[in-house]
Amino acid sequence: MRIQVLVQSALVIAALSLSFAATAQKFQEPTREELQMTADPKAPGAPAVYLYREESTDNRSHFTTHYARIKVLTELGKEYATVEVPYVPGWTATPIIEARTIHSDGSVIPLVGKPSDLLVFQTRSNHVKAAVFNMPSVEVGSILEYKWTMSQLGGHVSGVADQAEEGYYASALAGEIPQWDVQSPLYIHKEHFYYNPVSDLEANVIGNQSIAHYNSEGELASYMLYAQRLPAGARVGVSPKGDYSLDVQDVPALRSEANAPPQDSMQYRVRFYYSPYTGADVFWDNEAKRWSKQLDQYAAQASAIKNAASEFTGGIDAPEAKARKLYDAVQALDNTDFSRAKSDAERQQLHMRAQKNVADVLNEKSGSSNDLAALYLALARAAGLQADGMKVADRRWRIFDPNYLSLDQLDGLLVVLHIDGKDIYLDPGEKLCPFGQLAWNHSLAGGLMQNGKNPAYTPPNLTKDGITAHTADLTVDAHGAVTGTVKVLMNGPEALRWRQLNLTASTDEVQKQLNESLHALLPNGVTGEVSGIQGLDTSAGFVSAAVRVNGQLGSATGKRLLLPGFFFSMGAHLEFVSEEKRDAAVDLHFAQQTIDDVVYHLPAGYTVESAPQPAQLPWPDHAALVIKTAPAAGSIDIKHIFARAFVLLDAKEYPALRDYYQKVAITDQQQLVLTATASGGN
Repeated sequence: MRIQVLVQSALVIAALSLSFAATAQKFQEPTREELQMTADPKAPGAPAVYLYREESTDNRSHFTTHYARIKVLTELGKEYATVEVPYVPGWTATPIIEARTIHSDGSVIPLVGKPSDLLVFQTRSNHVKAAVFNMPSVEVGSILEYKWTMSQLGGHVSGVADQAEEGYYASALAGEIPQWDVQSPLYIHKEHFYYNPVSDLEANVIGNQSIAHYNSEGELASYMLYAQRLPAGARVGVSPKGDYSLDVQDVPALRSEANAPPQDSMQYRVRFYYSPYTGADVFWDNEAKRWSKQLDQYAAQASAIKNAASEFTGGIDAPEAKARKLYDAVQALDNTDFSRAKSDAERQQLHMRAQKNVADVLNEKSGSSNDLAALYLALARAAGLQADGMKVADRRWRIFDPNYLSLDQLDGLLVVLHIDGKDIYLDPGEKLCPFGQLAWNHSLAGGLMQNGKNPAYTPPNLTKDGITAHTADLTVDAHGAVTGTVKVLMNGPEALRWRQLNLTASTDEVQKQLNESLHALLPNGVTGEVSGIQGLDTSAGFVSAAVRVNGQLGSATGKRLLLPGFFFSMGAHLEFVSEEKRDAAVDLHFAQQTIDDVVYHLPAGYTVESAPQPAQLPWPDHAALVIKTAPAAGSIDIKHIFARAFVLLDAKEYPALRDYYQKVAITDQQQLVLTATASGGN
């Protein structure tokens, strides 16, 4: 985010002196230890490590500088020899780049030539480019040392009389608001950050003159704040002059871990921003009121809304029945997040004005997810229901941070009904989401709620609303081959995933992806083919898929036939068994219950010698595994029921999670052993 400024009166230019000296770190001579390093005990197996890095944003001097020293330890580490420096022409000058490669024998190869200038992406107002350069003569053992400096040019300045004066102020007030990415994909031994937010012009403003800052919402924002997520013991320092610095050592590499929250929300970093408020309590209270007022205006009780609510709920008295009827009506409208919104040019050609309120959404029978949620809010209120809007962060992209005082992190609009003393959280803008449930990315999400304590949080789903059931009827022959049918049933988030895919892809594509999902479900040697799918076009009930299966399941040894005790794979979280430690929190998206029920029809002349033992394996308040077996003449029925109530776990709870999943894995290794009788079998 860049600073927007308003110069309210002329300044005495002669009284100001602008410094344009860059403050980049000077190149350093490597130590003997650095040159001879072949591996790093602090980062075992790392392809490369940062020996040192530095970032400086000095708005007084109007320069941004970056400096880095990287030690290459493996062939893979040579990838860091390509460096990209993004910049925006008009806001910043082309970066000035200096670089050199130092070999392990101390020889130095400087960078020569100009970097490539590539267009990264463009919008109507900005073209983002990148200056790309490759470090010279890189080999394993090299130290890559580079620095780049970028002059800040500024942008548009309001309230200035003539073009020449505007250009002066744009340059004199030029500045950046940095984001310090303290953690990177490489281990960092030492790093230093510096930020001076005040330009020379701002520092020397006199008399009644003033410079106003605005935040990303366009509000007057007088206070420079920062949100920090840092290693233990690290803190941003603020000097008496109002500049900021940070020194950190031994920062672990940012690892991409499976089943983790969005990496962007877990990375060590510092975010600076301007705010109208000095503290979290005041911010959330005031922003909730402002946002609530705007939502109420958009969801105003126009006559068309009242008439529609009366028409939809005619003859219905029970509040929840009314709520469900309205929910079905809104869900039936065109959700442009799953179809296609008309462009401005198309709307103009069709003489359609921009949607200004929910009455326009109702009239067009079409809108975005948030538009439809606001429409449901208006209809519910018009029907006499007590309802509030709730704006939340989308857990697919970020974890809500109440210390980051910005509404930028809130994406989705939900509705909370208050009926008979209970709160019912609804996701009316999420196409095909059942009444009373939330899409997984809106559960356990933080944000703002009208007429409630803020910040507020949504509840997790119930395990009964996250069921995946697999039933199989299988015939086994004397050689261990198997044929039969499988039925897959899903409700809740899993069903919603397939239903929404069906909205944006062909039926053939849905079937193709379902077939691909069977690879992780079925045991090695067994293949499956989906023969039919039901329940995709409704939010009610289960999505069901019929599957034909065949293949080699077991092996014969003498008179015995050895089969896996549990037909369906439970290997979805084997990483919890194999990984001894974990840096990131665990995020499994939603609570879930998996019910597997398999009937094996035995080969003629075979009986069950041993089968999985009935068992209960609880993890109090977290999960439970139940195993049941029911032998019968010529068959055996084996049930494997696993319920997981937790969704998010802190990394410090990982040892307990791993211990439990190890016990589950051991239990799941049991076999089904069949024995041929004297009169049958081989």
